[in-house]
Amino acid sequence: MTRQSTIRQTLCGLSLATLFAVPAIAQEQAPMLEARVQSGELPPLAERLPDNPKVVEPFEALGQYGGEFTIAMRGPSDTGTMGRSIGYENLMRYVNWQPDNPGDDILPDVELNVAESVDVNEDGTEYVFHLREGMKWSDGEALDADDIMFWYEHVFTNEELFPSYPVWAVSEEGPLTAEKIDQYTVKFSYPASNGLLLTWLATPTSSPSWEQRNRPIVYPAHYLEQFHPDFNPDAEAEALAAGAQGWVDYFHAKADPWRNTELPTLHAWVVTQAVGEGSGEQVIAERNPYYFKVDTEGRQLPYIDRIVVDVITDPEVTLLRAANGTYDMLDSYIGFVATPENRGTFYDNRESGGYEFYTVLPNRASLNILSLNITHPDPVKREIFSNKDFRIALSHAINREEIIELVYLGQGRPYQVVERPESPLFDEEMATQYTEYDPELANQMLDELGYTERNGDGIRLGPDGEPIQITVDIAVVRQPWLDSAELIRGYWRDVGIDLVINTMERTALWERVQANQHDAAIWSASGGADTFFTPKYYLPSRWEAFYAVPWGQYFDGAPGGEKPTDENALRQQELFRAVLAEPDQQKRIEMFHEIMDIAKESFWTLGIMQPTADYGIRNIRLRNVPDVLMASTMYAHPGASNPEQYYFTDE
Repeated sequence: MTRQSTIRQTLCGLSLATLFAVPAIAQEQAPMLEARVQSGELPPLAERLPDNPKVVEPFEALGQYGGEFTIAMRGPSDTGTMGRSIGYENLMRYVNWQPDNPGDDILPDVELNVAESVDVNEDGTEYVFHLREGMKWSDGEALDADDIMFWYEHVFTNEELFPSYPVWAVSEEGPLTAEKIDQYTVKFSYPASNGLLLTWLATPTSSPSWEQRNRPIVYPAHYLEQFHPDFNPDAEAEALAAGAQGWVDYFHAKADPWRNTELPTLHAWVVTQAVGEGSGEQVIAERNPYYFKVDTEGRQLPYIDRIVVDVITDPEVTLLRAANGTYDMLDSYIGFVATPENRGTFYDNRESGGYEFYTVLPNRASLNILSLNITHPDPVKREIFSNKDFRIALSHAINREEIIELVYLGQGRPYQVVERPESPLFDEEMATQYTEYDPELANQMLDELGYTERNGDGIRLGPDGEPIQITVDIAVVRQPWLDSAELIRGYWRDVGIDLVINTMERTALWERVQANQHDAAIWSASGGADTFFTPKYYLPSRWEAFYAVPWGQYFDGAPGGEKPTDENALRQQELFRAVLAEPDQQKRIEMFHEIMDIAKESFWTLGIMQPTADYGIRNIRLRNVPDVLMASTMYAHPGASNPEQYYFTDE
């Protein structure tokens, strides 16, 4: 395969435009940088850009320079919001997804970004990345293959920094190896196919989880070497003197772009006031003079000069400020208060607040799923919960239409856990199976299962003669989960099943579930259109498969794993291993259809509702923002829409 060929024919259905030439016109830069060039503080623009800048086509029109873009994050730990919005720069990146051109892929396409081109062999075991020659970090130092090799040799393979490999870096037979070919070329090799690598490399890297940050191009060697004992024999002593617990903690802190203003980055805006600095109420970032992207007229991006991120822990404060027009962009994924119950408030204040609405397509299979633990350590509960007809009976006992109307203000579909209609894996029959509210049928099915005897409270007795009582664990992070559980408790009591609601903090719930101590749990389900990354709601692939945690741990190779006793689950795991290795996108989709057919047959978990669409608000002066944006954990929202080409009008 040649360097400038596309990859669609041989790999992942990924159309990589070969935009290898900058427009042959005079280049421009932001006015605020002109003065710095004139004073000698900065070199001329031609010396700051790579030989072949990344060309970004404006969504609507060429923009104008200037302005301050204000958003919000939920507390100091919510750095993922910045990583998905103003800090989204990877080797590869997602193409902005639009509803009128969704394509045939489950995932949005990816395109080149920091990588100028990539060569992939036929079986997806070798990836040769060619970097953009002359590209620079935000401090003006060169970015080249040595930075990636620093990451590989001293970060990725260092067990003190990262005790385990990230999932994207491991094929079925082992982890990747990296080799420097020349100053701007690096080859990644795998002992077996890793067909999803390019898409993995497009997912956001900035997350509270350091495992998610174990990526090739976020570790500038020239800066971070001083904090690593492989280069500085005094690294441990200096870390302790600085108040850190050791060099590992100190290195991680220095490699955090949101808490260390000295760290060189590749982002369009560079943090000048970090998380926790000043009053701790804001993060501030200003344009990167060495940013490697230009518009179609050769003008250096970004258009906007400055970013301000309010750090707020109280959602009521965020709501008040948003309704007053403080934020230039906000939705359920940026600021977390654009919820159905607040839509009326935003509608009433849109004129005085100077904002308008946009649509957010949530990449969610379900906003509310209830998972019974079919691998429960109690043999009686395992017997009850693992019976598919028991789960079907409880599903028919739930009045989803009423939950959607009362809890979600009518915004949603009464669906099981299923791909979204925009996905080629969507299955209408799977979406609607067992969703009819039919307590008479539920009672009949429970009787046929043998649970005919009841105690004095009308609760059915299990095979051990004890009342069938299910405790559902719920994290206190979303009120609709609690409200819907209260309704479900009544529905199930009507058919003789006792539901106990147990609320707790998110971390406590995860600990209980991961230890397989729960009867049932409520959570939301991603995987509405990015199933390759989040299939745990369709098959037990990780511990987060709340319905069969040990089976997921078995597949993932995690402690506590238990080989599935269900042949359907084993077949799904076998198929998913093949999916991860398959370099051809269409073949992956075909295999995943079989996985989804098995999921439909097995009916692992109970879905309550799938959201139709969310909403966001944006400053009426903010331009080049699509009317519809996709959002999910794995997809960079709104980063995939290229915030560097957003701009403000004077009107």
